[in-house]
Amino acid sequence: MPPHRMSIPRCDDGTAAWRTGSFYRMTASSPDRTLVPTDGIETFDPASIDDWAALRALGHRMLDDMLDLQSSLTHRPAWEELPPLARRLFDEPAPIEGIGADAAYALFRSHIVPYGNGNWHPRFFGWVQGQGTPLAMLAEMLAAGMNPHLAGFNQAPPLVERQVVGWLATLMGIPGAGGLLVTGGTAANTHALGVARYAAVRARGGNVRHDGLQQWPDGPTAKPLVFYGSVETHGWARKAAEWLGLGDRAFQRVPVNAEYQMDLAALRRMLERDRAQGLDPFCVMGTAGTVNTGATDDLRAIAQLCREESLWFHVDGAYGIAGMFAPSTKAFFDGIDKVDSFIVDPHKWLFAPFDACALVYRNPEIARAAHTQHGEYLETLTESGEWNPSDYAINLTRRPRGLPLWFSLATHGVAAYREAVETNCQLARDAAELIRQRDDLELVREPMLSVVVFKKKNWKQEDYDRWSAQLLEDQIAFVVPSSHRGEPNLRFAIVNPTTTIETLSEILDRIAKD
Repeated sequence: MPPHRMSIPRCDDGTAAWRTGSFYRMTASSPDRTLVPTDGIETFDPASIDDWAALRALGHRMLDDMLDLQSSLTHRPAWEELPPLARRLFDEPAPIEGIGADAAYALFRSHIVPYGNGNWHPRFFGWVQGQGTPLAMLAEMLAAGMNPHLAGFNQAPPLVERQVVGWLATLMGIPGAGGLLVTGGTAANTHALGVARYAAVRARGGNVRHDGLQQWPDGPTAKPLVFYGSVETHGWARKAAEWLGLGDRAFQRVPVNAEYQMDLAALRRMLERDRAQGLDPFCVMGTAGTVNTGATDDLRAIAQLCREESLWFHVDGAYGIAGMFAPSTKAFFDGIDKVDSFIVDPHKWLFAPFDACALVYRNPEIARAAHTQHGEYLETLTESGEWNPSDYAINLTRRPRGLPLWFSLATHGVAAYREAVETNCQLARDAAELIRQRDDLELVREPMLSVVVFKKKNWKQEDYDRWSAQLLEDQIAFVVPSSHRGEPNLRFAIVNPTTTIETLSEILDRIAKD
């Protein structure tokens, strides 16, 4: 028997939606059941016991509906495009008079939840985007209910985040390292590069927090700072260089070898060349699992080079470093214990809801020196000695994004996570074997982690586009075309523990018939 499935209505025309439906308004049903007299002042709280009961009933309904959705995903479309009529709702102005909770929830069911990203579905292979666990979803509700500021004050929620980051650091082989959770990989990598910049300028006798990177009349002349990453580095590096005042020209792109790893011989030549030209290298960015191919740089060799050259070594492991949880792929990350900083996105491959990216420093005190905020109203925080996540990033006000991962890890245990990641890696290897068995298909490269890149012989870009669109229209799966080195291809980004080899085989059968 299939699980119970929530019926999701679709609204044909969103323009009238703000003016229809039941108007549940949180007003006292009778004077004798009023909890707090408001004298007409809006408090946003239910005004009576009956209104609290109505809100509670709606909350239970919301919870049941979302759990019904999660338990029946295999019977639902992998992804649905938002139709033009439904889109019109989001062009409407804010309602002057509220429509009530019941009507608002009806709009959520008809216009929002059917048209999400699709990443929670086991047949969604478009991008490396995790789906979160059901328990993590419930923990998000708890976090929102508490709504802590997360800027010290001897709170428990910051300690939850510190513990989660400590767990991840220890599991990656760097006990004692620390950091915090930020929104995503771009934010985390940018912060790490900023700390590397701070450390480099400090080591040269400067103070980037006071002087920036500008040439002041009374200051010393400084060489332009440059940093390095492979041509496979995610686009965050360019954005970070721009935002940190280094400029895109400071990002030196290193060629890769046949395995799509950073070419270390080329890196050495570039370091020698740049120093001869009056530039000042300060950091190397390695990648642990590119989102396009899953390739991982030789981290131990890069770490050794960075020690020899006195360079900060940062690793972008947003997607791939979670592969350390899998026994079969852990060896690919040899050397991660030698980094100065690394990141990992639990919302990619550790089954946490968005948004959550762990930024980890070997020596957190350097990050603290680079980021600690000062102000009279903040002195109680900065002088208390309490661990404060706002000391390690640009944010002051932050949400408790560590609680969902903490709750899920505490509930299921590390062993369950290892099994789930290992299952994804084995699926990738099994899919690669199925591809090898088909004469019309060709592996672009052997999968290192859970990304499988392949192509159909003699197909052009338009063939891939047509096939992908038809696959989605038939609600088989969501597989988007990609490309590498100018050649179009397809890829499975397998990060959902409920994906099966039967699903992957069905997709491959479809492309073989086309």
